[in-house]
Amino acid sequence: MRNHSLKLKLFKALAAILLLGWLVWLGCEYLKISRQQSRHGDSMLREVAEQVLLSLPRDIAGIEASGRLRLPPDQPAARLQKFARMQFQVWRLDGPERVVASQRAPSSPLKPDFAPGFGTTGADGEHWRVYAVSDDEGRVQVQTGLAMSAMQAELGQWAGTVALYTLGALLALIAACWGAVQWGLRPIERLRRDMARRAPLDLAPLPTAGITREVLPLVESFNALLARLGEAMQAERQFLADAAHEIRTPLAALLTQAELAMQADSREEARAALQRLAGGIERTSRLAQQLLDSARLDASQRGGDGAVVELAEVATMVAREFEGMAARRCQVLAVTASEAPVHGDLDDLGILLRNLVDNAVRYAGEGARIEIDCRIGDGHARLRVCDDGPGVPPGERERIFERFFRGSNGNGERGSGIGLSLVARIAARHGATLAVSEGIGGRGHCVSVAFPLPAAR
Repeated sequence: MRNHSLKLKLFKALAAILLLGWLVWLGCEYLKISRQQSRHGDSMLREVAEQVLLSLPRDIAGIEASGRLRLPPDQPAARLQKFARMQFQVWRLDGPERVVASQRAPSSPLKPDFAPGFGTTGADGEHWRVYAVSDDEGRVQVQTGLAMSAMQAELGQWAGTVALYTLGALLALIAACWGAVQWGLRPIERLRRDMARRAPLDLAPLPTAGITREVLPLVESFNALLARLGEAMQAERQFLADAAHEIRTPLAALLTQAELAMQADSREEARAALQRLAGGIERTSRLAQQLLDSARLDASQRGGDGAVVELAEVATMVAREFEGMAARRCQVLAVTASEAPVHGDLDDLGILLRNLVDNAVRYAGEGARIEIDCRIGDGHARLRVCDDGPGVPPGERERIFERFFRGSNGNGERGSGIGLSLVARIAARHGATLAVSEGIGGRGHCVSVAFPLPAAR
């Protein structure tokens, strides 16, 4: 896709406005001068006709139509060429017979109907604007005419001269507009150069000094984005550091248990060391899975706009996955599931419920009861995971969803602090709300997730 320059767009818009204004002005001036020329020509025709009529003798019959006077040699006729566009004729109306005429006047009457006043006629292949005036006795008529082609040629010459001079002024204005656009967009160009010189990970805010009010909101929005990116990158650095620490610690423990198993003096000592080794492998595998789930969640763009997922099916599927783990701890895992559809991503919802159930199974203790319940209530699809174990101290309930937070528990289990943070992120992505309360029979721990119902329902 081709990118367009803001400078060129502004310059083209200003140049187009100036050009359009120039054309409109030129057209208006042309019409105005044309009307003025027409009025001036009519006034001149009338004045010349009346002067010629008043200059004629009363006895016009004695004037010879064929005889003409000539100019002296030092007064060439070429000097009067600019007046050649106006011609006149003097007619005796009793004939009618032409008595006197200008040198280039047509042979036929300029106004064939001999009606006094103005008119437009054609004679000798030329269009004429004419005026006729008769004496008070109606014996003689003077007709004056202006050649329309000469008038149009004069108007065109004027228009060409004016257009030429004003075009130079227009080009100067367009050049000034280009300079104004360059000057007005200097802050943006300065920002571009500043950003081009920056290091890839330099997220310092852009300077706002000298920025115009129109561009300032854009720069402030970009600075806010840079701040959020900085926070996200800092969180990711912290996450990678904590994840590396969390993985390094159990790996060291696994190595220790493996060495103890190899150096055991009896079968019982070796078996105990191998059991601890298996437990460490299980915890490390769980930590790796949670880190992978976290990375997948960061990369995924899906959320509450996905397909309709039935929570009851997800609850049944997850409960079956944890049946063996709960049985080894002599725990009762009960599922109460009814229809509860939500818009969401099946994998994300599975991660959410697995972490809730895994958290309950690990920390509820031997012989505990764990209940998974999903149903529709109060206009929401509600999912609850409760147990009757030692629970979470009230002062820690608000922090259990923070990443890498480990609450105090009474059974010695050590968690990663990742599972419930994944629950909080998936719930937020699906527009759900989390609530923490006491568990079964006023004991233990209970996490409730309320999802919005699909709009179609």
